Amino acid sequence: MLGQVHFKVDPFAAQYVQAEQGDFIKDLSIKKRSLGYVTLVDKEVNTMYVQFPKMGTIDWVDWINRGHYKVIK
Repeated sequence: MLGQVHFKVDPFAAQYVQAEQGDFIKDLSIKKRSLGYVTLVDKEVNTMYVQFPKMGTIDWVDWINRGHYKVIK
């Protein structure tokens, strides 16, 4: 079929490293929550539970990385 392109992976997310449980992430989103610790990754709904100690919050963040966070190794 001409003109149809089917991606098995999101082409925009493929260039970024995905976080896993136990990783530290730097939030680059508009919320600017600083450094966070990933406590849980739920791949079924593409979210992760992240603790942000500096802000004193725990938030659900999109797991599929489209440039809104950077994994710190």
